[in-house]
Amino acid sequence: MSEGEAPSAKLATLTVDRLIQSGLLRKERRDALVAKVAAGTMRGEDWKLEIDLASAKADTQ
Repeated sequence: MSEGEAPSAKLATLTVDRLIQSGLLRKERRDALVAKVAAGTMRGEDWKLEIDLASAKADTQ
């Protein structure tokens, strides 16, 4: 996070990073998810899909 970063981007980064650490989101999708959350375009269906995919990935490892 940089000093000139918008508050929404800071919050999105913190949120996505914590969800990745919890295993609820995939780390390879981090940048795309941060951008989507910061822009306010992440919908309920998007969250469900991302969590389902992260869970499926964890089950196969």
